[in-house]
Amino acid sequence: MAKAIKKTPKTNDEKIGNFAKFFNARVIAYAKDNNKMPWQQGWDKVDTAWMNHISATTTKAYKYFLNQIILTMSAEENGYKSNKWITKGQILKHKGASFKGSATWIFGWFYWEKVQTDKNGKVLKDKDGNDVVKSGYNFTQYMVFNTDQCTGLPENLASDEVIEDVADYVPLEGRLDHVEKYISNIGAKVEFGKNGAYYRPSTDTIGMPDFESFHSVELYYSTFMHEHIHWTKTEDRCKRKNNHANRKAYAFEELIAEMGAVYTMNNLGVPMDEKAFDNHLAYVDNWLGALEKDPKFLVDASMLADKSVKFLDSLQNKEDIKKVA
Repeated sequence: MAKAIKKTPKTNDEKIGNFAKFFNARVIAYAKDNNKMPWQQGWDKVDTAWMNHISATTTKAYKYFLNQIILTMSAEENGYKSNKWITKGQILKHKGASFKGSATWIFGWFYWEKVQTDKNGKVLKDKDGNDVVKSGYNFTQYMVFNTDQCTGLPENLASDEVIEDVADYVPLEGRLDHVEKYISNIGAKVEFGKNGAYYRPSTDTIGMPDFESFHSVELYYSTFMHEHIHWTKTEDRCKRKNNHANRKAYAFEELIAEMGAVYTMNNLGVPMDEKAFDNHLAYVDNWLGALEKDPKFLVDASMLADKSVKFLDSLQNKEDIKKVA
């Protein structure tokens, strides 16, 4: 992975802008070298950790879709088999532990809220008598190392327990109960038996062909989740109905839906075969053109996809959501 930007930005917008340029450069280079986007995974062989990267110390998955993309690219580029990552400080806590090679840079959002007061310390109220609360976020970057880069770590942090030997992928068959339950919990109005898949804002309805008409189970669910991500864009859900109208909004929305579908499928433990992307590849040229004009384009799309997935997850009972990690 490329090194982090040396110049230290002062504001969140500057930090995000710098990160976006760094991230976009990596994505475009990766796409040219591999003839695919980093969130597209062929399933003939599963030989690297993919979209399920976790902290070695907490075993929790890294937040934010962009971080999963970044760590996936780094794992593929460097041949890491482990999906465990650890910071330099965490490595050095263990006597005799060391690392080699370059770090991978990921990012975090830190949301904050503060009740507003006057100069005398009295809490300010709005017209309805509620506390006036100011909120915002801080954007930061930090570096992690794959446990394949490390030696001398305790056994519970070592990488050899994470990814098993390379295995052929066996296509799924039949409906998946936990995914069906996830979709049912969302509660969107769905009409089956259609000739194509779509989300219609005027009726707030998802249209889908019947299950039997799809070539694979993976393609059916990835298409269904793609349309559910579109369903989240309304004002009463994720409020992106008119976002980015001047940035090729159609291609932008399709990119959000594609990313969100991949993220949701990964969270549900359902792989996406290459056929799942056939309907989306035609949009690539459109949004890559916009990328060059607006370096925040891809970062914005990724964050909105992440927000949409979180919204869908919020409609579930926690025990119903099967995570891969």
